[in-house]
Amino acid sequence: MTTPDRFGAAALREATVAAWRDSPTRLAEDAAAEADLAAVGYRDRLVVELVTNAADAAHLGGAAGHVAIWADGATLHIANTGAPLTESGVRSLTALRVSAKDPAGTDGVVGRFGVGFSATATVADRVEIRSGPGSIVFDRDRTGATLDQAGIDADEALSRHAVPLLRLAWPLDAAPRAGFATEIVLSLRPDTDVAGLLAVAAGQAADLLLALPALARMDVGEQTFTVERGDDRIVVEESGGGRREFAVATHGGSRWSVELRQGTVVVGDRDVVWAPTPTDIPMSLPCRLYTDAPLTADRRHLHPSADIVGAAAGYPEILRLVDPVDRLSLVPLPYRAHGGDDTRMIEAVLAALRTSGWLPGAGGDDLVPTRAVVLIGLTDALAEVLGEVFADLVHPELSSAHRLPVLELLGVDRIGLAVVAERLAGVDRDAQWWHRLYDALAPLVGTGADVEELAALPIPRSDSRMHIGARGLFTTTVDVGIPLRWVPTVDPAADHPLLERLGVQTLSPAEALADPVLQSLVDDEAEDLAEEVLTLLAADPDAPVPGWLARLPIPDADGELCSADELLLAESPLLSVLVDDHPFGIVDPELAERVGADVLRRLGVGWGFALVSDELPVGPDHELPDEEQWWESLPDAPETLCAIRDLDLVDPDRWASALTLMATDERLAPAFTGRADYTPWWLRHFAEVDGSLLGEFRAPSDAGLAGVLDPLDHPHADDLATALGALPPESATDASVLLARLGEDGRDVTPGVAVGIHAAIVGACRSGALDPADIDVPQSVRTLSGSVADDAVVVDAPWWLQTLDDAEAVIAGLPVVAADAAMLAEILDLPTAGEEFTVILGGPGRPVETTSAEAVRWSAAAGAVAGPMRIHDELWVFLEHNGTRREKRVAWWVDDRGVTHRGQVS
Repeated sequence: MTTPDRFGAAALREATVAAWRDSPTRLAEDAAAEADLAAVGYRDRLVVELVTNAADAAHLGGAAGHVAIWADGATLHIANTGAPLTESGVRSLTALRVSAKDPAGTDGVVGRFGVGFSATATVADRVEIRSGPGSIVFDRDRTGATLDQAGIDADEALSRHAVPLLRLAWPLDAAPRAGFATEIVLSLRPDTDVAGLLAVAAGQAADLLLALPALARMDVGEQTFTVERGDDRIVVEESGGGRREFAVATHGGSRWSVELRQGTVVVGDRDVVWAPTPTDIPMSLPCRLYTDAPLTADRRHLHPSADIVGAAAGYPEILRLVDPVDRLSLVPLPYRAHGGDDTRMIEAVLAALRTSGWLPGAGGDDLVPTRAVVLIGLTDALAEVLGEVFADLVHPELSSAHRLPVLELLGVDRIGLAVVAERLAGVDRDAQWWHRLYDALAPLVGTGADVEELAALPIPRSDSRMHIGARGLFTTTVDVGIPLRWVPTVDPAADHPLLERLGVQTLSPAEALADPVLQSLVDDEAEDLAEEVLTLLAADPDAPVPGWLARLPIPDADGELCSADELLLAESPLLSVLVDDHPFGIVDPELAERVGADVLRRLGVGWGFALVSDELPVGPDHELPDEEQWWESLPDAPETLCAIRDLDLVDPDRWASALTLMATDERLAPAFTGRADYTPWWLRHFAEVDGSLLGEFRAPSDAGLAGVLDPLDHPHADDLATALGALPPESATDASVLLARLGEDGRDVTPGVAVGIHAAIVGACRSGALDPADIDVPQSVRTLSGSVADDAVVVDAPWWLQTLDDAEAVIAGLPVVAADAAMLAEILDLPTAGEEFTVILGGPGRPVETTSAEAVRWSAAAGAVAGPMRIHDELWVFLEHNGTRREKRVAWWVDDRGVTHRGQVS
């Protein structure tokens, strides 16, 4: 049975054979052309070209294409769905360099059916095309036989090439595989690697499905590849479980794609331009370009009229489709360019990227690189904060140093911490926001240079103002919760350790309270300071309080502002000892309840007696009662002043209670340090207990005045010792009182107490503290016996004690010194013993050398070097006074010439 010739293959053969017979050169040209297309133009493109033709058939057929490739022994089968073989298709197959498909007139058609089909000649000498309307076969052996029948000498015409395979077609009685419109069967040459061809097909399946939108499925042997297309994603899945995902962006007639693996960009090696199947045009861009630009006949190179640079405008879109952190990896680098087309494309892509919004910003928006800035080392935390106010800041994931060259290539400006600080000026955010900023900035500040860069960093103050830079700004060691008008402090909600590194100084409550600016405000009676000061005091219970702070105005019970030291607490024990018409007010009870008595007392509100302190007093200008009189009593100006004030306001009948308040208040102890201090001085001279001045009492523990001054009957008398009478007397009046008391016969005064008082008075006179002339002469004196005498002598040399009765001898001090005796005699208006008696020795005695044993022994015992010495067997002296004479045997005597006389020592 004759096979039907549905496509006029016989007529086509006859025309071709006739042309060859008429022109043997034409045969040679056809053979050479086919060989060139197979060996050069379409080398290694068998699968690509056949699958491309299948895609065109699917497109023309109007349904998603399905391609199946399998091997059966030495034959390779390629089947596809879609439009079947047509008569025009057969003509193009048999007409060298002619395609039945006109891209200009058939939108979406890719391949060059007929021309690209030449790739089959690279592996087969017999090619069958099985299709529903009809099938044809190309057979090299059969073509050779036809040439012989036509009388054409093929050997002579084809000196270097085999007879053409694809010029002569014969009808074939064969149908395509069920479910397919067309099936191509290649009878492979013996040296063809069938498994290799299938492996190539499997390896190219995903790329071809990606490149050819008309295809939906490819079967290669037992493997199945399917594609799912979305607006910007294409997924190719393999029956074995493999899966490849691609991001795709379309711009005009071009597409850009990049593979994704678990959402992350896969940047491959160097690629080529796809149009839409691979060409030989090198392309180093990280994304693959699919273009509809015209190509040369072999589909390997751009047509001279083609321009693919226009596709660069769509490149930013592919970057927008991938994870923001991957986008910079898709920026092409000029140094990787390979060839002119690649170089021009990279330049065009970079130009498009520089002016398009795709660069991830810290605030979440895409940025235009030429209008963006990058802070190297930007962290997520810092980006979260700065992203709210810097709309042009690059995302932290892209702000590492190794990314800087790419960012600068795109025109991104690099900024440092100094620019960040400068740009933050004027930003209006709450204190918590600024704290977050400082916390996020801290990891970036590691050197002194970093600190300098942040010299202009805005810092919110506690008074709601902004401070530029850390210089002159303070933080308090405790959170006082309110602004301090005299100290520029950081808002506590914004405070952060970074600020201290930048230069903010830490201020303790004590330092804040001692600030000279605050003192000026207090001196100027500034209003509304109380809340700030009292809050500071409450924040640090141990902070010392400057004395001048007691002048701080606070409200009294009537709502009037008064200095704190002019007010008392309602429960103040001081109220119980003051006169009824005292000038103090009572502090506002609501304020007292709110801040507490302890805080108000530390400020200076009265509870007990108040102190006045001055580290460098220069005069009696402290408003203390009788201060000028006290000042005049001092030999020199005091180095410091610490005094209890308002002593003149004590009720005269309540001094015992007042003294208890003073003695039990530890704050007041510094006021009782020395007898010359103001407070002890005033109390001695003006405070009365039981009708007597305190200066007329002694401390119970002061034995030196026992029997002379009465001890103060008070439970804290010894604690008040500096305010009581004591030796030495501080005035002639005190000395007069002491001498008068010594002369009172009813007093039990020991000789030692009397001698001590005499010595203290003499010492005060000799030092110039007292003038003997100002001291009243007592009517009686206290003698060595402890008795009172109206007539006595002052012992002016120790040897007189061997001759005088104790009841007639008065001692000026120990040891007996003639000058002291003379001074006391003047004060008491008494003669000295030497003035009162004439002394006659009982004999001249025997002189001894000063170097003798007797003289040396005497000097050693006496503790002084003796002068000339005479030894008496018995030493007698005769004392004459007013016609009377007494004689005494003595152990030793010193005569008026300074000669020491000694009785014989047995």
